Amino acid sequence: MEPAERTPSPPAKRSKKACTECRQQKAKCNAYLTPSQPCTRCSKLNIQCIISDPFRREHKRKRLSELEQETDELRQRLRFTQSNDPRPSPIAMLTAAAEMEVHSVPRGGDLTLPPGSQTPSVENQQQLLPSINLEPLRGPGMDPGIRALDPTEARAVNNVHLTGSEIDEMFQIFFHQYASFLPILDPRCTPNAVYAQSPFLFWAIIGVASRTYAKNPTLLMALARNVIEMAFLSVGSGNSAWHNIQGMLLVLTWPFPKDVNVTDVMFPLSGMLLHIAMQNGLHIPMSSNEFVKRKRLPAPSEAEMIRRSELWAHCVIVYQRACVTKGQPPRSLIDLEPDGNLKHMLFERVSPSLALELKCEDLITRCSVAVLEFGVRTLSIDQEKSFDILLRAFDAQAVDLEAQALSTYDRFSTTMCRLSIQIFHLFRNPSSYSSGCLGQLLITACKTVECIQNMGQTIVNLAAAPVQLNYALLLASAALLRILKGPQWSTMDVDKAKSAFFGSINLARQMTVDTYDIAAKTAIVMNQLWNSMRAFRKSDGSEYVALRIRSRLVLSPVIDAVWWWRDEFDPGFHNMPATQGNVSDGVDTSRENPGNAATAAIDRPDFSYFDEQFEADFEWALTDEVLYGQPDMNRSL
Repeated sequence: MEPAERTPSPPAKRSKKACTECRQQKAKCNAYLTPSQPCTRCSKLNIQCIISDPFRREHKRKRLSELEQETDELRQRLRFTQSNDPRPSPIAMLTAAAEMEVHSVPRGGDLTLPPGSQTPSVENQQQLLPSINLEPLRGPGMDPGIRALDPTEARAVNNVHLTGSEIDEMFQIFFHQYASFLPILDPRCTPNAVYAQSPFLFWAIIGVASRTYAKNPTLLMALARNVIEMAFLSVGSGNSAWHNIQGMLLVLTWPFPKDVNVTDVMFPLSGMLLHIAMQNGLHIPMSSNEFVKRKRLPAPSEAEMIRRSELWAHCVIVYQRACVTKGQPPRSLIDLEPDGNLKHMLFERVSPSLALELKCEDLITRCSVAVLEFGVRTLSIDQEKSFDILLRAFDAQAVDLEAQALSTYDRFSTTMCRLSIQIFHLFRNPSSYSSGCLGQLLITACKTVECIQNMGQTIVNLAAAPVQLNYALLLASAALLRILKGPQWSTMDVDKAKSAFFGSINLARQMTVDTYDIAAKTAIVMNQLWNSMRAFRKSDGSEYVALRIRSRLVLSPVIDAVWWWRDEFDPGFHNMPATQGNVSDGVDTSRENPGNAATAAIDRPDFSYFDEQFEADFEWALTDEVLYGQPDMNRSL
């Protein structure tokens, strides 16, 4: 019997394995046909084609969350790297100005160095701001090669004439002492290039540097009127709006001292600065090309949006600070950036230190507006409690900002923010001070003075301090004086408060650059009031704790203190006892620069300049009581 014929078994089927990417996306894959080559889908997408076992599909949402977390970590690393970069990060003037319709450079030359030139090195790095180097920056005049290529020309405005060497020296002073507080200019720019772009910006730099230009102490006041007129005329000039904004920022950050014949214009100038910035689309960096009228420009790059965001942040800070220091309610960032996404993007693009300063200034603004809406003329018991809760809520937000402070200047910004909020407790009824609010105010005021003292050990010259340091010193000294002259509780550290108050007077003297500046007046007024036996007293000698000035928001305690000074030390009384001008025991009367005429003038003050313009410096609101008679100290508010 023949064996049964075996049916041949069918050939084994080749397993069809898809690549990992196609399996993840549940897409059709032909990788099994040509194992040595990528599948058609991976070839089109230009991605790696891998066949591997075992396979586990990743959840899309989980993967997206991981990618977002990784992106945030990379951003934080990038910020940390930038914040520790010893090189300055100025705003490129020519590149950013090109989007504001500056398409050609006049005959003065380019704003950047020739090709192949490197950014000047910075030696002995010690940072005060995370993204700003406060050590001296080398200006263009310090490089002989640059001077040989572009020798600085002599310039003149009205009766002020400067040689090329004098201009070089003042540009060096500016980048050496001032630029680190407001890093909006490129230290590689030559004076000729700056003048070609904007004469106003050029003279603004010269005006700021003249504050500490020892070779010509008369230059500061000689330039004051000219530069201020240029600031207002710059709106209608043909210069770049970008450079006009930079010049206004300089003038508002280091305002000129005002003599008796000059009106204070810083407050209206700050509003003009903000409106020019908005007119040119700085408040919407990603759509700034839509604000150009003459020609259509492409959408700005990410680098340009960062530059615009930084300049816009400086504009908002300077504007809000100018309003607060004049006792006026500014517009908050919510009003200026109604779109929450825009505000978030602004904080993302600017440096951490600049973002923190912006948050602090905006918190002061929102607190001032809330207090104004609350009303502080007369407060009932229930209103006192609500007012206390309101202030503590804003102070809690300031405490949260303190956790973000990484540098000396950051700590100054957050401390100044808390001081500006806590000083509103002086508006309350004195009977409610037992809650400990004055004790906390005293601690914060002492801490503010300490922060300025610490910065004084780091910066080159305290006379180059910007307006925010002068204002902080004035506010802290007024708060300390008010507390020390009133009833003292056992929980207060009176000795520490006295030391801080006397230290504030010495700091004010070191910041003085002219007889008429705010630092000189602060030293004289606080010194006189400390030695006074009538200040903050009723006619019977008892304490008068309540504020008489209550409509000027944060500045009210300062104006109130000056009002007390005016009641006793009227400008008409020039023959006052010599003891009234002496410094109290414990105050260091020494001078770092004995030969400085402006500083020496404080020892024997001439009260002739404490006239109506002096009152205007503090935004006085004169009433019939002041004009026609002394106020009744026993009259209730």
